[in-house]
Amino acid sequence: LDSSKEVKADMSSVFAELNQGESIVNTLKKVDKSQMTHKNPSLRAGNIVSEVGVKGQQKKGPAAPPKPASLSLKKPPKTELNGTKWVIEHHENNSNLVISETAINQTVYIYGCKNCTIQVKGKVNAIILDTCQKTGLLLDSAVSTVDIVNSKSFQLQILGHTPTIMIDKTDAGQIFLSSECLQTEILTAKSSSINVNVPGVGEDGDYAEKPIPEQLKSTIVDGKLVSVPVEHAG
Repeated sequence: LDSSKEVKADMSSVFAELNQGESIVNTLKKVDKSQMTHKNPSLRAGNIVSEVGVKGQQKKGPAAPPKPASLSLKKPPKTELNGTKWVIEHHENNSNLVISETAINQTVYIYGCKNCTIQVKGKVNAIILDTCQKTGLLLDSAVSTVDIVNSKSFQLQILGHTPTIMIDKTDAGQIFLSSECLQTEILTAKSSSINVNVPGVGEDGDYAEKPIPEQLKSTIVDGKLVSVPVEHAG
């Protein structure tokens, strides 16, 4: 009972203050101009929250995960014979790569080399140059094919003979044929700026550069599709 009386007394005092109306306003303390923030810059500056402090309190996002080692590290160069397959990989700026111990049943696979010159001595079965840049290949002879795939800016010189040269998805290449290699078939697909250099007459004859056509004209002749290279007069 006593507690209920105290609550009623407190509420009565609250209502009494509200009923005073304008008399409450008269009891408020008047603020001097020196205490007004819009009149006193020093007070206004004291109420500003430091932008640096706010930024410092913000939570930082999660750190970016580190790149896998396989992406950040270069693979070591490799030159080795696995069974009957020579593997030459990931060489850079090396102009002294020579494969001399070869056999007619061996293949040579060259991958991921840049700014290199590779010499293959003797007669091998086949040679593949894959995904290389600014790489030169000098060989004696190949029994089946020499393949150039997914490469940019290559040079190929054949001192002896190979029956077929296949070029696929490759840009900017120079092929130098020997006098023994003039019957070679050169097959190209999805490639551009490929030139064939043919030796001139005589031992001291200069090479003549012949560009491989990139543009074909196709017509129907007697019910068959016939495609011929487009020659630009100039």
